[in-house]
Amino acid sequence: MATVSQIQRGFVLFVDNEVATAFTGWQKAVIAGASSLIAANMPSLVKTYGSHPFVAAMGLYDPERDSVNIDALYDAFVPKLGAEKIPLCIPKIGTIKLGRDEIDVLMRYIREV
Repeated sequence: MATVSQIQRGFVLFVDNEVATAFTGWQKAVIAGASSLIAANMPSLVKTYGSHPFVAAMGLYDPERDSVNIDALYDAFVPKLGAEKIPLCIPKIGTIKLGRDEIDVLMRYIREV
């Protein structure tokens, strides 16, 4: 389990140290700035999506502890990726591909904060 606060901080560190470094200039600034804004909005996002019936059925979000079972989420989805990477298209900037290695690094950042 990880608190929403841990996920916020780990996400920003991951983007700043692993993703934004692949860009330069204004693109790097947009990526880093957007990650901070997304992180700031994360408590609201987690509550909104955590209460959705489909997500709630997975039992990942504990609103009383304000935490997410990131290990269950990881175990349920990441092994099924295989060698595939998930493309995340950021308009006007480019496409970032996240696979098992990148998700492992993100998980490490979340756990270590």
